[in-house]
Amino acid sequence: MACGVQKKWPTLKAEGYRIVAIDQHTQKVATEQKPDWFPVNSRPRLPVSGAREKVNMLGAVTDDRERFVALTSNRFNAEIAKHFLRAIQHEFGKKLAIVLDNASYFIAKTLKKQAAADGLLLEFLPAHSPEMNPLENCWRQLREGRANHLFRTLDDVNEYLSMALPALNSPQIYEYLC
Repeated sequence: MACGVQKKWPTLKAEGYRIVAIDQHTQKVATEQKPDWFPVNSRPRLPVSGAREKVNMLGAVTDDRERFVALTSNRFNAEIAKHFLRAIQHEFGKKLAIVLDNASYFIAKTLKKQAAADGLLLEFLPAHSPEMNPLENCWRQLREGRANHLFRTLDDVNEYLSMALPALNSPQIYEYLC
């Protein structure tokens, strides 16, 4: 559990590990609806779309607030997650303690086997506890940034992400875990 990794942080840091929290998120071609203020007696109209196109993202944030986000049009599965773990290992170094949720593709035996072979430590958050995952803060920033705007095409979504992702404020991961 993440609480266990919090107790291990000083030891893991002394051994040269970086703590990394990861999570998945989806941005759809649609309108992110959010309550807003409008003049009295006005009838604002919010354009919506029924499109089903989307961009899936896997994100990582380190204990020193570095970020890495990978975009894919593919569905999340263990193979995608395995590639992502290797990508963050390439980005952040070999010795990583990774905090993640219990999504089916993260708890897959093949992923755990690869992680152990690659020297990664996996620490799982308690079930149904998204509030403990620091990446949820980043995804919230993305949702708020596109609130009440219609994205008609996948290119519109990708253009938004190309501007929004670099501007995200990285959370301090220690504040979220336990």
